[in-house]
Amino acid sequence: MSPTDETAATDEATDTHGGINRRQALRALSGGAVAASMGLAGCIQQTGDGESGGSGGESGGDGAGDGESGDAQTGTTSSAADIGTVSIGVLVPTSGPSAPLGQAQRQGAKLGVEFVNGSDAFDFEIDAVYEDTQTDPAAGRQKAKKVVEEDGVDVIAGALESSVALAVADYVGQQDVLYMSGAATVALTGEECNANTFRYESNAAQHMAGLTDFAAAELGTNWWLHSTDEAYGQSALSQLERRVEAQGLNVDIVGRTMPDPGTSDFGPQITQISNSDADVLVLPETGGDLINFMKQADSAGLKDEVDIIGTALFAQVSRGALGQTAAGTYSSTLYNHQLETGDNQQFVEAYRSAHDSPPGNFARVGYELVRTVARGIQAAGSSEHTTVRETLEGLEMQTVLGETSYRACDHQSVNPVWTGEIVTAGEGTEVNLLNKVDGPDTVRPCEETGCSF
Repeated sequence: MSPTDETAATDEATDTHGGINRRQALRALSGGAVAASMGLAGCIQQTGDGESGGSGGESGGDGAGDGESGDAQTGTTSSAADIGTVSIGVLVPTSGPSAPLGQAQRQGAKLGVEFVNGSDAFDFEIDAVYEDTQTDPAAGRQKAKKVVEEDGVDVIAGALESSVALAVADYVGQQDVLYMSGAATVALTGEECNANTFRYESNAAQHMAGLTDFAAAELGTNWWLHSTDEAYGQSALSQLERRVEAQGLNVDIVGRTMPDPGTSDFGPQITQISNSDADVLVLPETGGDLINFMKQADSAGLKDEVDIIGTALFAQVSRGALGQTAAGTYSSTLYNHQLETGDNQQFVEAYRSAHDSPPGNFARVGYELVRTVARGIQAAGSSEHTTVRETLEGLEMQTVLGETSYRACDHQSVNPVWTGEIVTAGEGTEVNLLNKVDGPDTVRPCEETGCSF
């Protein structure tokens, strides 16, 4: 299912078996530089404050960080000279329809780099290379090849769109690098998993844990399902039906609509929903399609006819674009800046300092993509991908959501999920958290994932 492009046929040829590829040669040169400079290669170039910027090509970390330290770490047996500088390629869309989400994830990743480089809990520093995936699977795969084969990165992080993430994972599965994904399609840690891919973002199955049980108990049992016909929407609706059955919920799916991505006129779908017996509209939708649909649904009076519960309505970027249109809806909620879990408030303070606003979910994901792989490297005492991979499996780590880990069976992060109500707050909206589903109760049983390394 992973998207391919014209360069796919040459990808395997660049992964030289038994020889030294370009990435390995670059790392060898880097190691020589470390020795020649007596360990000073860990210093990084400062490139700004992480505000929204242009696409791709930026390199270097983003300063010494804020001096936070004291993280509980394990396996701190190496020194900076042993590991040296770890290079991470951050791939997010800074152009195309998903650019606002990508900018937020990139800002979070930059703060993650600053956190690691400013903390005495890590015996290495991170050098980051930033590239624009352009909201396009072929471009995402091309950028992954670029940062691996030209820039020599040890880790790729990001690619928040499901289709782009699948393309990047397909490439990385053949390389000697790790991929820390910020996308949500279940396939990434399901039937299309590979040993080099980890996912910190909560997947579509976990999204359903904050939606189905609450909606059936509190909103109604006649549901209409709506999402665009692409990887995330397909995955989300499939997992919704799975959880409804697994939980034994008394729900009647009265209809579904799956228009193409980028649809401009949702009038036909809104009319279908309005004319149905639905009392709940389930909306596992993101990005521009979510914004456009909700604005048109609100204008048509659909909010007065059905309760609406989504999977991304909680997100800061969604609420910011929708304004009062989002008020009165519900959402499975993956993150809230007011959480007192883990070291979230330290993250919120650092993000406010850099951007004069609280972080949203996409920034949270970017931040932890960097921090969790850094913790794996630190615990492993090495940046070698198989060693880090084995160390990350089951490693308990402190995150902004509290203590969590990546499962060994599918490399999925075991994150909690909340249900939230979106309410008016001043001229905007905020999310009131109504209930929490603990991490182990959000993930699918390992034997149901279809993942096999």
